[in-house]
Amino acid sequence: MELKSEHGWPTTKSEAIGFQKERAGQVDLQGNNNEPALIAAVDTAYGFGGEKLYASVVVVTFPKLQEVERVYHFDTVNFPYHPGLFYFREGPVILEALTRLVNRPDILIVHGHGTAHPKRIGMACHIGLDFDLPTIGCVRKLLAGTHRPVGEAKGSSQLIVLFGKEVGLAYRSKDKVKPIFISPGYKCDLPFARDIIVKCLRGYRLPEPLRMAHLFANKYKRHIEKDQKSPSREFSEET
Repeated sequence: MELKSEHGWPTTKSEAIGFQKERAGQVDLQGNNNEPALIAAVDTAYGFGGEKLYASVVVVTFPKLQEVERVYHFDTVNFPYHPGLFYFREGPVILEALTRLVNRPDILIVHGHGTAHPKRIGMACHIGLDFDLPTIGCVRKLLAGTHRPVGEAKGSSQLIVLFGKEVGLAYRSKDKVKPIFISPGYKCDLPFARDIIVKCLRGYRLPEPLRMAHLFANKYKRHIEKDQKSPSREFSEET
């Protein structure tokens, strides 16, 4: 998959915040009501004492969610940990993994925030801008904003409000299990993001494409780090 917007990578917190401010105005959340044929999801896993990051991308058909393609990439993490700036820490590895896709998905689900972010531009927004691709953020922890208590029953939800604006949704994907947090990232609105995530649920807390990407990233990490002396070995699901 081809990048549509290339840029350099900030090396300091202040540079990253400046870049974030410049980009925030480019986030397009106009509604996307097109039924997707392919959905991709991306997740990461840290390894080698937090020095390496492993990214996994899975592409599935929609609505059956049958796997079409799977790609991986890992590299050294170069940007320090700062809340709200995960794109600059994980982005280089994620973008490289995504460029390895043969199939261009219609929608990408990111294990990161979209507009439910202190600066209204989380990981999902950035990646959407990078590929000019509709993206949805879906995570297990709230980063910014507040919401009313979510009912215990599956399907219960409450809007996430930040600075008086609705930026996302807290959604109970399983009975009596902690909610997930959904927010639009790029070229989609909140109702559409919610609809896609709900249609991708298959009995687990996370939507199935994202759950698959999470499992694959950790499997990839375990395989590579089994032999710490040779972290560059090629990975195969048959190994």
